[in-house]
Parts: sequence; structure tokens; C-alpha cells
Amino acid sequence: MSVAAASGLVEHGALRVVAARGWPGSALAVSPDGAWAAVALPGRVVVARLPGLDDLREIAVSDVRSMGALGPDRLALAPRRGLLVIDDPLGAARVGMRSRAPGRLALAVGPDGRLAAVGDRAALPRATVVARSDLARRRDWTAAVEGATAAAWLDGGDLAVATEADLVLVRGGEEHARAPAPLGERITALASIPGGVAVAGQGDRVVLHGVLPGSARPSLEVHPGTGRALAASQGVLVVASRSLGERVTVHDLVTGERTASLRGVALGASAPGCVVATGREGTVVLAP
Repeated sequence: MSVAAASGLVEHGALRVVAARGWPGSALAVSPDGAWAAVALPGRVVVARLPGLDDLREIAVSDVRSMGALGPDRLALAPRRGLLVIDDPLGAARVGMRSRAPGRLALAVGPDGRLAAVGDRAALPRATVVARSDLARRRDWTAAVEGATAAAWLDGGDLAVATEADLVLVRGGEEHARAPAPLGERITALASIPGGVAVAGQGDRVVLHGVLPGSARPSLEVHPGTGRALAASQGVLVVASRSLGERVTVHDLVTGERTASLRGVALGASAPGCVVATGREGTVVLAP
């Protein structure tokens, strides 16, 4: 895919496409320093240097549906029935940790290498937090949260876990607080933001929710859709959906302004100076 062709995916906003590849990714991770992005493809994960999506490294692993960057030099992957942590993903790509799981996992990465793995119903839905100070090499605790669908780290090391009806605060493996879902509908995606979490369902709002059980902060208007995903960093919130032909919108967390809208991509993440998105049309990097 050329940059010129990928530019046709941008429907609105001040961001422009600076790199593009024909990679229809099923999962995406971006290093917090903006040095690399990892894209899950059939039978492999491709790691490429940003912003040009070059200096490729391929990791042979199948059926990856969730990934997260554990700092600048470690990548967590969730293939079917397991968890992998890859050291130096753009270089030697060594397996630093391997663990089996009874079902598919959704990963949430926090500061200092904290990793939460939320199991699906085959795993008797539970949130398992794996390692903090040593970047996912040790399991700290396991918390059973009935109906868990997503998780996000809060400031201070607590974990917000979404269920079908509630938002649950988990502290040290124990339920600490619980509040009704702020959207009035099933939560399908969470993302960490300063002072709280961004909460989304299938509707046309993303609520910026304060620390539980606090009051809600302003909400953002977004496109409704299924297969929702959220990612936030660098003052930017990326909202994605697999419906409506796949769509990603980029928002300023302070003003709520929509700074970009793309079609044909279903996942996105921000890094210093750029936004990366992937989906059925390929993988693109956007920058001002």
C-alpha cells in the first residue's frame, strides 16, 4: 500500500499519512517511546520501526488477538490459550516468558510493566495480573471477577475491570469498590487516562470516568459500533470499531476535539508524535 493510496482512508482531520503497509492487522501494540509498532497478521507478528514502518522483524506466532508493549523493549502477546512475552522485539526477539491459559486473553498494560490478562468465559472469567517490577515475569495475584470483559490500570496501581453491568475496582487482587456502568449499557472497552478511565460500549459516547466510585467527567461523541477498542496516551484518545466498514477516530483528551477520522481500519494507538492504525485496508502511520 502506498502513502498516496492510504491517504484516501483519511476522512477528516489535520493528521496526514506518513507511512503505509498492506498489513491487515488483528492486533496492534505501540512502544511507549514511539520507537516501534507490532501488528498481528495470520501466522506472524510483524514489528517495525516508527514512523516509517521499516526495519522489519517477524515473529512466528499464530492467532494473536491482543498485544501490549511492556516498556520500550518488551512485547506481550496473547495467542489462543496462552501468553507470550518477547524481549527485544525489534532485535533478537527472544521469548522472555511463556504461560498457558484455559481461554483467550485480552491484555491491558500499565506503567512500569504492569500487565493484566482478562480471560474469556472459557477461563471462568477472571482478571489475572502478571508481574510489575520485573515486567511480566511473575504473577502477583489472580482475581475472579464474574463477567469480566476488559480492564485498564488506574493511577496508583489499582485495576478497573468492566463487567456486563458494572465497573469494578480491584486492589491487590480483591474487589475494593463497584459502581454501575456509567453508559447505561454493557461496557465493551476501557482505556487508562490521567485520573481515571475512558469507558465505551456500542453507543455514540465515550465517558471519561473519574476514579471509582467518583463522578463522571465529560463524554465524547463518537461513532456507534461493535468490536469497540480504546487506546489513550500522549493526551490522545483513539476510538475504534469493527462495524461501519471499520473506523478509527482520534480525539484530543483535553478539548474533546476530533483531530482525525479514518475508514477501513479497526484498531489504533498513539505514540509520541504519531498515531498508528490497522485493519482490513492495511496499516498506516499518521502525524501532524
